[in-house]
Amino acid sequence: MELTLQSNYKNINRMLRKSLGFMLCFLLINFTSVLGQEISEHPEKDKYVGQFNGDGQRHGMGTYTWEDGTVYQGKWRNDLMDGRGSLKFANGNKYEGNFSKGQPFGAGVYNWANGDVFQGGFLDGKMHGRGILITRSGERHEGTWMYNQVNGEGQHWYANGAQYIGEWKNGKRHGKGIMLYPNGDTEQGEWRDDEYVPCDCYRESVSVAEAYNESEAVFVGKVFEIETTDEGYDRVGIIVSEYWKGALYPKRKVYMRAEYGSCDFVYFEDEEYLIYAQPYQFDKSLYYPTKCTRSMRTSLPLASRDIEELRKMSCEIKENDDRKVAFDFTDDPVCGCDGEDYKNPYQAYKAGVAHWYAGTCEEKKKRDEEIRRAKYKIKDEIKEEKKEIEKETQQMYNYVEED
Repeated sequence: MELTLQSNYKNINRMLRKSLGFMLCFLLINFTSVLGQEISEHPEKDKYVGQFNGDGQRHGMGTYTWEDGTVYQGKWRNDLMDGRGSLKFANGNKYEGNFSKGQPFGAGVYNWANGDVFQGGFLDGKMHGRGILITRSGERHEGTWMYNQVNGEGQHWYANGAQYIGEWKNGKRHGKGIMLYPNGDTEQGEWRDDEYVPCDCYRESVSVAEAYNESEAVFVGKVFEIETTDEGYDRVGIIVSEYWKGALYPKRKVYMRAEYGSCDFVYFEDEEYLIYAQPYQFDKSLYYPTKCTRSMRTSLPLASRDIEELRKMSCEIKENDDRKVAFDFTDDPVCGCDGEDYKNPYQAYKAGVAHWYAGTCEEKKKRDEEIRRAKYKIKDEIKEEKKEIEKETQQMYNYVEED
């Protein structure tokens, strides 16, 4: 996973520099031509048809055609393009929008002859404020611009399906952001000068027993909702399917805090996770697992090994275990590690059962059987593939090329 992530990141990083960097440079060059499109020093070679003021200056509506074929149609004020207008260059590029004192100003749209389009704000002839850039190659950028450079919050879509959401500085990813790769990999957290700053704490060296003992909550569950708060974090709701310890709301619900740093998890709805967690320091109703714990997706092989180790632990709640399980009188059956059915997690807790599975024990048996069959099916498929490979290899060795 790490090698794939690094490889994808390097490829995306190269593409970012070649695509967005090139686009910004290209835009800067072309907008220089907008600024440079002043009234000719040889007006006798150009043509103007329109209104004048009392001083003989172009004023009001009018059309100006330069010798090279560039054409401006729109409003004038004291010999300068001012107000709503359209400027079409001889090379096929076109700007349409507001002008002030001869320069694009305010809301406008710039179309390149090659099909690229920018729509947004302008200041002194440069892209400035909110804007959207769409290229013919399939890339798209939405965000804030300052004098022709991407700055502040922005979202960029790449032609291959990758996406970056976050902060920018001078046309580079800088600050808090998240990179989403087409294969499902993510890089969330701090970015500096277009480089990702990874989390520097890894806990694989901590044993399962140590991780269990230092955590207040340990469970397996699936994300059912993600709520973005005004305080700058996500409130993640999980429904627990296998439980060892921790505070629970009714219906086996747990809520967690997810921030946007490099050591924070990126959660997805309907994804299942193995969680080791402590309560958040300033809000004990939320758990706050990070990459500095052994928390992970259950789809990872390491998670399966952790779960196997956790299932070997004591089935009884220890005397000094002060876990908080909400009182519940509803039917939400769980199967205890003692093989007994309980009406809900609260009843299992009252019976001193430390570890349980969602659903009745009969339902658990059916799930276990389905998993067992699926494993055998996969093993059989692997065996068949190996046989085919061996057969093809043997045929290759038996082949003798005749002269």
